Amino acid sequence: MPQHHKVFLAVAYLIVLALQLSNLQHAFFWDTTQLAADHATFFYSTGFSSWLLPDAIDSGHIPTFGFYIALVWKIFGRTLVASHLAMVPFAMGVVWQLYRLCARFVPREFVGIALLLILLDPTLLSQFTLVSPDVPLVFFFLLGTNAVLENRKYILALSALLLFLTSMRGMMVVICLLLLDLYCNFSFSDKRKLFFDLLKRSLLYVPSLIVFVVFNTYHFIHKGWIGYHKDSPWADCFAPVGFKGFVFNIGIYGWRLLDFGRIGIWVVFIFLLVRLRKSIFRHKPIRLLLLFTLALMVFLPANMLWAKNLLAHRYLLPIYLIFGLFAATLLFQPEVTNQTKWLLSGVWLVVLVSGNFWIYPPKIAKGWDSTLAHLPYYQLRLEAISYLDQQHIDFSDVQSFFPNVHSIGLLDLNNDPRNFNNYDGQSTYVFYSNIYNLDDAVYDELFARYERIKSFENQGVYVWILRKRQHIGTKFQPII
Repeated sequence: MPQHHKVFLAVAYLIVLALQLSNLQHAFFWDTTQLAADHATFFYSTGFSSWLLPDAIDSGHIPTFGFYIALVWKIFGRTLVASHLAMVPFAMGVVWQLYRLCARFVPREFVGIALLLILLDPTLLSQFTLVSPDVPLVFFFLLGTNAVLENRKYILALSALLLFLTSMRGMMVVICLLLLDLYCNFSFSDKRKLFFDLLKRSLLYVPSLIVFVVFNTYHFIHKGWIGYHKDSPWADCFAPVGFKGFVFNIGIYGWRLLDFGRIGIWVVFIFLLVRLRKSIFRHKPIRLLLLFTLALMVFLPANMLWAKNLLAHRYLLPIYLIFGLFAATLLFQPEVTNQTKWLLSGVWLVVLVSGNFWIYPPKIAKGWDSTLAHLPYYQLRLEAISYLDQQHIDFSDVQSFFPNVHSIGLLDLNNDPRNFNNYDGQSTYVFYSNIYNLDDAVYDELFARYERIKSFENQGVYVWILRKRQHIGTKFQPII
């Protein structure tokens, strides 16, 4: 490894490690309240006696991630620090696997800067601050990608198995890896030999399929459903949207690809595509990245576009990373002048980093777990809880919203049994933050009924304590 590669790799490791170590005391946030805290607490409290979760917290995945966190608790103690540190090996693995991909495709002298440009994706960085199953998922995906490119069969089989164990999304990622595998490692010219080669290669994916079939058969026998059921807390997210909804979701999908500064990468990519259109696709590695990017863009969201609310930013992380690798490979080709390389790198870097400061108005839903913009929330939440305690306001008379309706003890692992009830407009007080993404009707109703009595704000994130108005209907002017 060249010396300058070591420097960039060390910087990448330090960025990720600093993010993780500076957030060790942060509570579980957004979906991690279920996928990490709820699942792990169940396994921990029941002594790992069952793989099947209660319906209230069962979203149909094989709950390996929660099992892993519970095992970490059993060894090191049930603490936030232990939970966050459990993510460090996977995060370090992401950096190393991403470096190896860059070293394969990007010209030698620009590998380090390409690594940093791709790694600084706000959604990826945000996941590094959380106890999130998407961190191991990304690691297994990159590990599998390198295994395909190097034709390392046993590593590929292991990666596919681990992806299946991580989530149903991991299964869709495996389909994309299979397509890459077919493109890289098969010759389609000999039709007689092709069938037997495919049959032999399919054995690498059989362990994954067996685990999937066995778990879901066992799950169905004992529960009568797979994936979700009509009384599931997430059933609304899986509601079919019809043709118009499908078209609308395609628009949302496009927005996700551009959001949080990624529009800067697309600007760079489109500029290069126009500039190099006559020569660039003569290179086989670039054609490979193009096809893999397209495969991910088509197949990964295929099981998301049909439903009402399955297009979270973090679900698309494999697309962000491979498209970033594709764009970086184009950017650092010899056909691009050095002046253009550095100018476009600057555009990419500045716009992408700015994505961590993109905060939308309250009525526009934002993927708060997919940008570092959410980081001030943790301290603001604690200050608001401290205020309620100082004012002797009983939590039973305070309502709130997801993800702040779990018990404090579950979110902070501090044995505090108190919790806020879900908002229904009947309480005297409401604990509100702009990270809660309320429906427009709920937002309007909330501020028609309640007025702000205390505010905690930092860098565009705010937590407000609201009290029911004495005269309902008084006009509310939100301060943003």
